[in-house]
Amino acid sequence: RVKCHPKKKKKTADEACKFIIEEAKKAVAANGRFTVAFSGGSLPKIVGPPLATAAEGLNTDKWFVFFSDERCVELDHKDSNYASVKQHVLDPLKVPAENVFAIDQTKVSTPEGAASEYQKRLKEFFGNDTKPSLDLVLLGMGPDGHTCSLFPGYPQLEEKSLLITHITDSPKPPSNRITFTYPLLNQCKAVAFVCCGGSKAESLTKILKPKQTTQKQGEAVLPSGRLATPVIRWYIDKDAAGNIDFETKIEEAEKKNSSADL
Repeated sequence: RVKCHPKKKKKTADEACKFIIEEAKKAVAANGRFTVAFSGGSLPKIVGPPLATAAEGLNTDKWFVFFSDERCVELDHKDSNYASVKQHVLDPLKVPAENVFAIDQTKVSTPEGAASEYQKRLKEFFGNDTKPSLDLVLLGMGPDGHTCSLFPGYPQLEEKSLLITHITDSPKPPSNRITFTYPLLNQCKAVAFVCCGGSKAESLTKILKPKQTTQKQGEAVLPSGRLATPVIRWYIDKDAAGNIDFETKIEEAEKKNSSADL
């Protein structure tokens, strides 16, 4: 399911926020907790403000927050996903620090060890005899179609057993990172992508409307398009949807100043 707002990034953020709140309330009502993972990049800045506005009554003391990928840096480093999520989401929503699963600072110099430790903590939280299944994973997408730290053409895409793996040669700095893998992503209950900006349009078209592209025979599916999670939502703005033939629905939405359900 794809939600596109034709004018404003804020409206896209509001639509994504509604879904996050729905999933949070549903999870807390059913299980007494909400398990959610955030990526970095622009996502915390986009969803943070509307979540903060709606924070009252969200029972954020029952939120347990993970990170779909993380750079192997100090928690206060400018490249830290944790630092960005803390600033834009955790602090405004007053999520208890003990409910937040950040990368182990003693392991950041050894990415493989950091990934192993994070997987251990994830399994312990859900119970070692249970497959970890987060209620919601919030993701962005890079212009090259990557998500988490799963990059096109990299071996991490083919990981079949590990839930968390590491990368030491990321095409985007910093080079050392840990990341969720498809075995973990695909057993989560829901994933929501939030993508804004024209730089995402070409990759988004390949993923959502492959018949509209001139994809070469044998060309690999982009990482963001390889998920098989039971529920996948896309929240995009008009610029990100620029290459997709959604014009009629987008024009109708423009007249109503609402989102187009594509």
